[in-house]
Amino acid sequence: MRIFKKRWPITSILYGMFFFVIVMPIVLVASLSLRAYTDILLANITSRTMQTLEQVSYSIDQEKSRYIRTIAAIATDNNLISLATSYHRSTESKDLFYNSFQLENQLKNYLHDMPDVVSAMFVYRNGGAYFFEGTHFHNIDTRINEDLLKRTPLYQKALQNQGRVLLFGSEENALIESNDKFILSAAIAPQYERSFSDVEMIYFVIQAKSFENLAESTSNQIGSFIILDGNGSIMLDTSKDKNKNIEKQTIQQVRDKKNGNFKTNVNGEEMFVTFLTMDRTDWKIVYMTEYDQMTAEVRQIYRFIMNVSAAGLALFLIVSFFLVRSIVGPIKSLIYQMNKMKSGSLNVDLELSGPLEVYSLGKTFQSMIVRIKELIIEKQEQEKLKNRAEIDALQSQINPHFLVNTLNAIKIMAMLSKATNLVEMTDSLIKLLSSTFHRGGSYLQVFDEMQSLEKYIHIMKVRYGDRFKVEYAFEENIMNAYILKLLLQPILENAIIHGFYAKESMGIIKIKGEKQEDQLIITITDNGKGMEQRTMEALLQENKVESLCGIGIANVNDRIRLNYGEAYGLEIHSEPGIGTEVIVTLPFLPINPDKHTI
Repeated sequence: MRIFKKRWPITSILYGMFFFVIVMPIVLVASLSLRAYTDILLANITSRTMQTLEQVSYSIDQEKSRYIRTIAAIATDNNLISLATSYHRSTESKDLFYNSFQLENQLKNYLHDMPDVVSAMFVYRNGGAYFFEGTHFHNIDTRINEDLLKRTPLYQKALQNQGRVLLFGSEENALIESNDKFILSAAIAPQYERSFSDVEMIYFVIQAKSFENLAESTSNQIGSFIILDGNGSIMLDTSKDKNKNIEKQTIQQVRDKKNGNFKTNVNGEEMFVTFLTMDRTDWKIVYMTEYDQMTAEVRQIYRFIMNVSAAGLALFLIVSFFLVRSIVGPIKSLIYQMNKMKSGSLNVDLELSGPLEVYSLGKTFQSMIVRIKELIIEKQEQEKLKNRAEIDALQSQINPHFLVNTLNAIKIMAMLSKATNLVEMTDSLIKLLSSTFHRGGSYLQVFDEMQSLEKYIHIMKVRYGDRFKVEYAFEENIMNAYILKLLLQPILENAIIHGFYAKESMGIIKIKGEKQEDQLIITITDNGKGMEQRTMEALLQENKVESLCGIGIANVNDRIRLNYGEAYGLEIHSEPGIGTEVIVTLPFLPINPDKHTI
């Protein structure tokens, strides 16, 4: 595989080994421990919860059976149903009072030991109802309009299940206005012939004390109970803050199973649910708790394990860091110095350290650098001697043809004018040639070079007339810098002789000098006839030309590169009919190199 063929750094290998040998096992053990402990905790919690649910279901089932038996007994009591029918059919006041009194006594006999029955309501087929308040005081108004009751789903449901007692929770008791969340209702449609009984439905309102006791017994727990009937309707919800989304999702998941537990996610929050179906009925008891609260103890243990592991790991990594550093540090330092040498720098500052093998390698590298420096110095001395000879040869090439032409011009001036022009031209020529033949060194200051250019321009104006003019723009801070002799004269001569040849308008030459960082930039621009690309290329290659000193544009470029390197030289831009621009790039030399040559 490619990953195994790749050359990895020693630090990566060592840290990778530490990670796979130390870090991963610690994290893996901690994670597996957390998972195992969580599973054990959930199993214990589930077991305890199921035991609690079984106890609660037994209590609820007993209470529910008591309600059903009592209500069924009332609905099947012929005497009581007959009294209720007589009460409905009575027209005389005394009959109404008598039947009401008898009916109330009968109901009290049934409900005297059931203080949680709030009221009982006998609803008649053809309208009307008999209302009985329970045997004990309840601060709940349960008087309901029988017409509204008949339109409720629970009433229709009870009619469809004639002779059967049905219990309803808070969701279906929409007509009962009460803040008490432990209110139940029960309804039964008695099975009697219409000729014997006018009672269509008996409706009971119950304040379920057993449910309330259940809520109070679970108030200190972290979860809450929900009791569902066989249809999934909520009979009881002990949660302080009801969340219908949680209830609906829970009901959907517990509906098809008898017992069990599961985790569910509601609104981004994990809930743990345990549920049980009662033995005698199809009611379900559901216990819900937040998963994070239930596993808080596990997370504390996990954090403790991770903190201890992290502390041990940090200590190990610190020791490993110094161990790796003692081995890899000297090697990296050696590689860094080798890369410096590879980029061309021989200023190597290597501190020898590390194990014996690394120390010996660094010592050998130091010796190699010293020998390379010695060889480079020898090579540089040879190159300097060679360059000096070439530069001296270039500077010694004086073109006799130029001297003949200049002397002819002086002769003509002498014949025509017998004026001071002859003296001035001769004086300029003498000074120019003196500068050219001067052997004091290869460098002079920019100011002196400009003085020589002035003499040369004066001669050329006498020779060609006032067909051109020269403009200067030099920064003051470069006038004392040093440049090679006769760098600008060949460029200026090329502009005058070739650029302005056959040009009718005034020729203009602009010479600009400026410093840019550590470079001296001199730009010579003319408005001459310009040249094509192939002419510019030939100009940089042709060495033999007719000029003042026999030095052409190519010679100037060669001299610059020989003295300063390939980064310096000439750059020519020209367009036919527009003009030519020559950019001379030189190093900025505030000190004469001839006096500081090694």
